[in-house]
This record gives sequence, structure tokens and C-alpha cells, in this order.
Amino acid sequence: MSDDAADSPSDYIADVRGQWETIFPDLDTSMVAVMGRIARIAQVVQVRSDEVLAAQGVTRGEFDVISLLARHGGTLSPTRVSTELIISGAGVTKRLKRLGSAGLVSRIPDPADGRGSLVQLTDTAWDLLRPILESVLGFENRLLADLGPEAQEQLAGSLRDLLISIEADTANS
Repeated sequence: MSDDAADSPSDYIADVRGQWETIFPDLDTSMVAVMGRIARIAQVVQVRSDEVLAAQGVTRGEFDVISLLARHGGTLSPTRVSTELIISGAGVTKRLKRLGSAGLVSRIPDPADGRGSLVQLTDTAWDLLRPILESVLGFENRLLADLGPEAQEQLAGSLRDLLISIEADTANS
């Protein structure tokens, strides 16, 4: 049966789970309580954070590339961008072209590979990054405001453990 106590407010996933239990009462839907909520939260947060990013003049894909490059000192190979962001080479090329046209990245020769190139953040991108990041972090802080610091820490730990397990399972398959 449902994971929610009778006196707890219902959410979309509790309703979905109840609907599946009505249709297929013999199926164990307990994992939906966790996985369904993770997926639903990701969907809702992505839509709303995309709005925050759009107000700052960037798309989610552009922000992902800019922030990845910044966290790695400002320069990476396109292949590394693809690997880190789990997107195709064509997807990286498309994002890099848009960012290049906007003056946010440039390509430089790869000193370790004379045939390759590296992608580098421009000064313009570095100047834009902090206000964009402050906006995103403020948005995320507002979303988590109803959870106290202890609950946030516990949730973060549980999600970290789940992510490590899933990534290990993915690497082994």
C-alpha cells in the first residue's frame, strides 16, 4: 500500500502509486515512493531552474558547459565536456557553437595533441558566471527552505549513497 501515513498530505507520486496499486494490486510499487519522487523533483526543478537561467540569458545546456569549464579551471577538451555532461559529441558541438557565437568560449590548440583543440572560457563568461550562479543557488536555497539543515544533510547523504550505487551499477553493466 501507499508509503504515506493517513494524516500526511498527499503528493503526485503517492497518487500515482495508489493508481497503480488499484490497477495491479499484486505488484510491489514501493520503489516508486523513492524513484518516482526523485524523477518528479528533477522534472519540476529543471523546468523552474530553466526559467531562472533564461532570466539570466542562458540555457540549461549553456550553463552546464560554462559551469563545467569553470570548475575545471576554464579549459577542457570537447571530449571531456561530452563525457562529464553525458551528452553526445554532436550535442557538445552545438552548445559550443552557440557559446562561441555569444563570445563566451573560444577554441585554442591543445598543446598535448597538435591535432586537437581545447575549449576555454572567455573573460565575458567569467564575468557572467558569478551572477548566474548566485541566481541559481538562491533559487535552490528557496526550494530547500522548508527542510532544516539537519534534514537537508540527511537527505544529501542518502542521495549521495544512492547515486554512488547507481553509478557503480552503470559502470559495471
